[in-house]
Amino acid sequence: MQIQQMSDDYFVSGQIHPEHIDAIAKHGFKSVICNRPDGEVMGQPHSDHVL
Repeated sequence: MQIQQMSDDYFVSGQIHPEHIDAIAKHGFKSVICNRPDGEVMGQPHSDHVL
């Protein structure tokens, strides 16, 4: 998982998976916004499984 900083308080990444959540939290992130609709790509986890 690659996280890119866009500004002081805004970061983006590609698709995250449930196993990434602990690492994201350990880096100090408090919120995750999922912009990918469920079912967009076969094999991608549904947002309710990730968050």
